[in-house]
Amino acid sequence: MHQDARRFSTHTHTRTLAGSMAANFWRSTQCHRWTLDPALIVHARHEDLQYVSAQDMAAITTWCLDTISTLGIRLHAHQQVIATASVYFQRFYTKNSYAATDPIVVLVTCLYLATKTVEAPVRIRVVCAEASRLMCERGYQDLPNYVPLIAGMEYYLLEELEYDLIVFQVYRNLPALCDACVKACQCPQGGGQTDLSASTLLQLAWYIANDMYRTALPLSYPPYTLAIACIYLALGLAPTQTADPTLAVAVSHDIVSSSLKPCMVSFLAGFNVSLSVISCIIQEMLSHYELWHSLSHSPPGLNLLQNHKALFQCLYRMREDRCRSIAL
Repeated sequence: MHQDARRFSTHTHTRTLAGSMAANFWRSTQCHRWTLDPALIVHARHEDLQYVSAQDMAAITTWCLDTISTLGIRLHAHQQVIATASVYFQRFYTKNSYAATDPIVVLVTCLYLATKTVEAPVRIRVVCAEASRLMCERGYQDLPNYVPLIAGMEYYLLEELEYDLIVFQVYRNLPALCDACVKACQCPQGGGQTDLSASTLLQLAWYIANDMYRTALPLSYPPYTLAIACIYLALGLAPTQTADPTLAVAVSHDIVSSSLKPCMVSFLAGFNVSLSVISCIIQEMLSHYELWHSLSHSPPGLNLLQNHKALFQCLYRMREDRCRSIAL
């Protein structure tokens, strides 16, 4: 009876965590206006795919999101700012094409706007100066230290985002979820205890959450669902003893379910969330890890993630081809 009481307490706490994570989200514009069908996000790239291959398009998007992270780090912005900017960037490109805009100007503006939204503002001159230095280091000459360019783009970005600037993120409740998961597995269920600490689990889950903001998943799923998927993936990857989930791309797709202990499965099942949805998110993340691994191991001349000059030329060519097609 004591075990039943402990188990009931654990499941009650699990549902409370899920409820607290979702409480404000259900009333937000993110829920009602910006939870997008994945098919719509794919269709948004229809025009761009007339000018580049799907693999090059994936490389361009990944490069832009990675550049937001790099620039954010150089500006000493915390991860919530970078995640918010990444969401802004991807929302913008559900309505616009890369061929019709300059994604480098857009990503700088997204980061600048995110610093204000998250109440960690950085002066626009500082953002522009650092962005110019970063792009010059990469050989991009079309982004001068020109404050009016970013200031003007900010108004257009606000219109495209419909002034919906609050972004609910995965990070907030990851620590509580990790603590609850580890405590659940310390209950005597099945006669064993987990040797995984909450700090190790949190570190892995946090890395995976960072990677999720390099994908379109935050546009399609509630943050608490993504957080549960992070925990699920972290539990599956923990036995590999790697702090970098990208090193696990060679692991088979069934590692997550096969490596979890019964107490962990019971804990995750306690959430009022469809396991088919969690499975879909996990499969999508594993697919992205494989894609990033493939892109980063492309032949030197074709590796757009590392060959910045080739990527800039690709962006120039897309704009030129679009202008030529409009003129015909």
